[in-house]
Amino acid sequence: MTENRTFTVRPLSKQPRNDLRDSFRVNLSSSSLSSLKLRAGDLCDLTSTDGSPKTAIAWAAVENIQNTVVQTSKVLQECYGVKLGDKVSICKTDQQLDEVDIVRLQECTDAEKLEAFGALSETDVGHWEWCLEHPLLRCEILAVHLTFDVEVKGQRRSFRVIELSGANPGTSHTIYRFTSQSKVRIGDGVGIAYRDRTLKVQSFGLGGLSRQIEQVNETLSDFNSGLHRLEMPAFYEHSRGILIYGPKGTGKTSLLRQIEAAGWKKSFTIGTSTISRNAGEGETKLRKIFQEALRCQPSVILIDQVEFIAPKKSSQDSSSLGSVLCETLDGIKGAHILVVAATRHPNDVDDALRTPHRLAIEVELPVPTAADRAEILRAIRGPSSEPSEQMIDIIAEKTHGYVGADIFALLQLACRKARNRHILESESISGGNTESSVPAAPEDDSGLVPVKISEADVLSALQDIRPTAMKEVFLETPKVRWSDIGGQHNIKRRLQKAVQRPLQFPERMKRLNVNSKKGILLYGPPGCSKTLTVKALATEAGLNFLAVKGAEILSMYVGESERALREIFRKARSARPSIIFFDEIDAIAYKRGSSQGGVNVLTTLLNEMDGIEELRNVLVVAATNKPDVLDPALMRPGRLDNLLYIGPPDLEARQEILAIWSRKSVVHPEVDLADLAQRTEGYSGAEMVSICETAGDAALDEEEETGQEIQIMWKHFEYALGQVRRQITPEVVEEYEQFGSSHDA
Repeated sequence: MTENRTFTVRPLSKQPRNDLRDSFRVNLSSSSLSSLKLRAGDLCDLTSTDGSPKTAIAWAAVENIQNTVVQTSKVLQECYGVKLGDKVSICKTDQQLDEVDIVRLQECTDAEKLEAFGALSETDVGHWEWCLEHPLLRCEILAVHLTFDVEVKGQRRSFRVIELSGANPGTSHTIYRFTSQSKVRIGDGVGIAYRDRTLKVQSFGLGGLSRQIEQVNETLSDFNSGLHRLEMPAFYEHSRGILIYGPKGTGKTSLLRQIEAAGWKKSFTIGTSTISRNAGEGETKLRKIFQEALRCQPSVILIDQVEFIAPKKSSQDSSSLGSVLCETLDGIKGAHILVVAATRHPNDVDDALRTPHRLAIEVELPVPTAADRAEILRAIRGPSSEPSEQMIDIIAEKTHGYVGADIFALLQLACRKARNRHILESESISGGNTESSVPAAPEDDSGLVPVKISEADVLSALQDIRPTAMKEVFLETPKVRWSDIGGQHNIKRRLQKAVQRPLQFPERMKRLNVNSKKGILLYGPPGCSKTLTVKALATEAGLNFLAVKGAEILSMYVGESERALREIFRKARSARPSIIFFDEIDAIAYKRGSSQGGVNVLTTLLNEMDGIEELRNVLVVAATNKPDVLDPALMRPGRLDNLLYIGPPDLEARQEILAIWSRKSVVHPEVDLADLAQRTEGYSGAEMVSICETAGDAALDEEEETGQEIQIMWKHFEYALGQVRRQITPEVVEEYEQFGSSHDA
């Protein structure tokens, strides 16, 4: 049995060789070598008090040292984790030193050099592997954690040994001999396995984003190129960054989570909570995250709400981390690292990030269409049976402007309303006895009866859950129906076509190359139901409705009116499909050159309607009783190009108005509504209603005098006809007709 003695670790008395050849020699006195039955060059096991044996090479000290001392190099101390003064035991081992087949190294260049040189690209790996063979041959004896510096073309990089594999896998040695037959490989062994794994974003749980997911996966193909055995041209650079943008609630964070789960070796998250507001600390953390990502390739860095970390530069903001983010993005050129950032407003992000070499791919998550909403509903439903397919179609059709988060909230509330309805129905059946209100036989083994969501539950929930983009607009949706408006059938049909065709038949319109209408101008004398018609249009179509009075926009402060107008269009775009209704538009759209109105407000309106940013699925409807004062540019094709004249109601329309009003009142059968309609030729719709209400007031006066309930008699209408005067003269009607004919010509 070989002798096992304890020694105290001391440093070498002379400088070690630059080629590290003698790094794993342990210098002992002659008497110590003799007692351990060792000769210079023999292998021995070096064991610390609480560690596993490490292989070393016994060597004779060149100076007189004590028999209880062992001299070791600093490299051995770092690789084996021993310190000066530690007690180690040394014993002889009979095994021979194994030759290494493959030595695997990983780059460990310091941060400053990495930023200067950039990450090691795959195309350069083979060259650096070849360059490392020479220093490894000179060193000859290798161990894990041994570090080598190599300089090529002015780049000095550091590499650390992370894995050694020899021909004898059962050996317990921790050092190997490197020969001319040994192979050098750069890269984490785990990372190599990741190269053979496909990075792919799954669509599970994400409805309505199939096109966006396909776009992201197309970018991820850059990281899977090795699987397809395809070589890209020399000038090609794989994508470094993606910018995801869209309104609140459209699924940006959910898509980030799916990208994170695509199969990366490691993922990193950067947010306002992780990055300090202190510029110095935030910069340090940002650089550290990118350095760690370089060591764990392939990796992904996710940045939610990037506009807070790298906002658009301004003269007031000089502490933005945008320049640091740009610098670190430039530093990962060629590395298997993807940076994915998300924002609500891409124009609020530092412009320097939105370049082809940084966040090159931009993915928009728009407000979902009806088909997208149906997909979202199915994704939320998952394996459940509720809501049914029929109910999903109903919800998708009625939720214009709703984003994914709104639809989720709607389903939550619909479930609660369905549960309450089931409880009330159960209690009514049992006569209020809750103990006996046990449902019929359960449909599953759990003893619970699944809740059925009805259309009434959904309609009730729709009253409380409004689209996110409309929550800032405290506006009640109109409750006016087409049946509440007498006559104007041609106007109703034209408005219905303008609104419903783009929603119901987009494929037909695309096939015929027909664009949806952007604007409609309703003009005519006061009191002819222009405003009422638009309210009915919004109600019947189920669209989000923004009503604006022209005079409300005007402000005494410079720029405020324009800002208010832009905000109205922003909300309408976010909640599309939607209708913006400008009542009394003549207040803001006077002809340029006149003293009325604001020229800048008109210019803003024209740009919003037909500017650089296309107005899609937003219908602008305006009403005025002064069409001749409007600026001609507002009525050119592409803006308010559909001019609809709403004049005084004809005989049939007046009969309908009287019938609609009388259905909600108590009119004596003797009253001949047809005769009344004949006698009100030239009256506007508002004047017709005024006649009816004045007659009603006269009946109320008589009731108060007699103390008996009475009906509205013909004499009351006779009285009303004498009180309500017709204000629309034939000359006024002729002026409107002339305006219409001049624009039709």
